[in-house]
Amino acid sequence: MFGVMVAVLALSCRPEKKKEAALPVYTVRVAHPQYGEVAQYREWIGHLEPGVTAAVLPQVSGYVVQRLFTNGADVKKGQVLYRLDDALYRQALARAKEQQAEALANYEEARQNVEYYRPLLKDGAVAKQTFTEAQRRMEAADAALQAAKAAVMQAQTNLDYCTLSSPMDGVAGFARADVGSFVSPSSEPMVSISSFQPIRVVFSISEQDWLNQGGSRGALRPGAEVELLLANGEHYPFPAVISGVDNTVSSSTGTLQLDAHTQNPGLLLRPGMFVNVRARVTAPQRALLLPSQAITSIQGNLFVVELDEHNRASLVPVQCGLSQNGMVAVTGAVSEASRVVVSGVQQAMMAASGRAALRVVP
Repeated sequence: MFGVMVAVLALSCRPEKKKEAALPVYTVRVAHPQYGEVAQYREWIGHLEPGVTAAVLPQVSGYVVQRLFTNGADVKKGQVLYRLDDALYRQALARAKEQQAEALANYEEARQNVEYYRPLLKDGAVAKQTFTEAQRRMEAADAALQAAKAAVMQAQTNLDYCTLSSPMDGVAGFARADVGSFVSPSSEPMVSISSFQPIRVVFSISEQDWLNQGGSRGALRPGAEVELLLANGEHYPFPAVISGVDNTVSSSTGTLQLDAHTQNPGLLLRPGMFVNVRARVTAPQRALLLPSQAITSIQGNLFVVELDEHNRASLVPVQCGLSQNGMVAVTGAVSEASRVVVSGVQQAMMAASGRAALRVVP
């Protein structure tokens, strides 16, 4: 009886065998590498400037009596922007015209005297000295008449300067002079008119980039097209055309400035904005491509996770080349038949080490 009890106690004290924990199951997506063309692209930061900017400057002194535009409004060439008080200039024009009329009358009198003395001189009825003096008086009267005409023209010009018009089609900036302001030829511009259709794109590249892309025969040669990426990440639908390359590399920055122009319908782009200028600097190359998210780095080496027909995962080392539109060129032990994990790469790596199971979805 004692022996039976000992046996029962021994059985009750024996540790139970632990149940094996089930492996977690992760869902991943796979893709097959595909051949396609890929090229090398480079990007540089650029900024936008107006195609042309014209400052409206006063040519005469006076008080502003009218401002006929709105800040930031579209204006047309010849559109009146300002009017200055022109009372003094109208008076000056009236006086100049009176002086011109007087000078004309003096000239006509002197001319008639010359014409009167001319036949008398031939007949000897008048002394030559008298005729010569009459000619001198006519010449002096003519000079006075020409000066009076010039004074009228100057007075008319000054009066015309009291009306300031836009020198071109464009967009008006903010007014720097308003009704009641006193302006003069030494004043700052009253307003600036900018044209940005097309708009100018200015960017700088390093000396190395210029050499690597082939200089004036490369992708950034004058006349070549480049892409623009806006600050919000959107791709601008119109290309920019390289219009000029500076003739000197900056000694302070080691960069070369380039100019381009692009269409700007609706005036979406404004001077002062920043853009990314993108250009293809190598010819397209055929390569085996994978989505860039399929590539993982382990201790500086690049790998992809490949699944066999039983969805068993393994790490395959690869080398990466050019990338484009989210795809990257790869070389290594992968082919078009390979099933490579493109979504859930970290979970697939756990499965490759035996710590998880995988479920593949299309």
